Amino acid sequence: MAETAPAAALAPLDPATFNPQHQNLTIYAPDGSIIYSDTDFLNSTRLYTARFGISYGAQIGASFTLLVILFLLTRSKKKKSAIFVLNALCLFLNIWRCIFTACFLTGGFMHPYDLMSGFYSASTKDVAFSVTSNVLSVLVTTLVMASLSLQVWVACVTTSKLQRFIIMGITTATALVSIGIKFASMVFSNIATVQLVNRGVDKVSAYSWITQAVAVILYSCVFTWKLGHAIIQRRRLKMLQFGPMQIVFIMGCQTMTVPAVLSALQFYQPVLDEVPEIGALVITSLCIFLPLSAIWAGVANDSTIAYRSYDAHHHLINSKSGQGSSAAGTSDSITAFDKSHQTSCSTCSYTKKGDDLDLSGRGFAGKRRMGDYDIHIDREYAVRHEEIALEHV
Repeated sequence: MAETAPAAALAPLDPATFNPQHQNLTIYAPDGSIIYSDTDFLNSTRLYTARFGISYGAQIGASFTLLVILFLLTRSKKKKSAIFVLNALCLFLNIWRCIFTACFLTGGFMHPYDLMSGFYSASTKDVAFSVTSNVLSVLVTTLVMASLSLQVWVACVTTSKLQRFIIMGITTATALVSIGIKFASMVFSNIATVQLVNRGVDKVSAYSWITQAVAVILYSCVFTWKLGHAIIQRRRLKMLQFGPMQIVFIMGCQTMTVPAVLSALQFYQPVLDEVPEIGALVITSLCIFLPLSAIWAGVANDSTIAYRSYDAHHHLINSKSGQGSSAAGTSDSITAFDKSHQTSCSTCSYTKKGDDLDLSGRGFAGKRRMGDYDIHIDREYAVRHEEIALEHV
């Protein structure tokens, strides 16, 4: 047991000015040289590790929850689409990226002596955690950029070829530059980790964060502008229903705006001093928000008709019941319904003279009764099926 020197042998201290929480520390390097540090450095390291650990733990839970929701709310026929595969892979790999990073924070690299002295003695397991987390970070970034490019391509499918190729060329080039610089930063970081050298923050790492922020903000501007322009055009055509396009726009604003704001705030020093883990939230926010727009659009697209009014749920129930009753009609009628385009095409069935015709229950989605010779066009371009007596033909 170490003996404590008597108080008289210690240097005199002024109790009025002495703060025991701010003391200088003296440690020895492996070669016997003296290294000076202080308790403030230990406290900042403690806060850094705790805050990043909480952040990555929350990211693991959020990514796992959304991955489960994505699988539950996506139909089987859509699980083979490229956008679903990319979003699912982003969430899956991001979970493991956060797990390995959390293991790194609790490993030997974060030992107080190693941090104060700069001499690292981490084990092979700690090195593997660091290298794996860096590699997964590049893979997740690549998948996120691919998902963003695919969604921008879909959003710009109605534009001219020249505009589409210009937009895709600029955004893709920015994404490739960001991925390339991040890959170079990963290589340098892994080399320093294997050699147990403190690399610090160099220009390559700074350029990696800057190009990533530029790419995210650029995709945000293009994606939000294109969807907003499409909604304006629909309003000019008197298409005022609240449907998948509006939901994709709302979720797209959230999807792209939040990561863009986080990407910009990580370079603002006052915010970075208060929230040092804000930069680690950019990729995870993209992985989480990207599938949300697809999920909401898919749920909205399941309904045959989209309404803006306060009783939209009543119209939805009536539309569903109307679809069921039309299928139980006369056997001589043939109805084809293309749900992907929200368009219904129907043929007329003829009844014998004297048969009772009750058209009151055959209105589509609870609409008012139309004339025998009318074509009822609903808000989603649906044509109502009607029966015409032989005496009118």
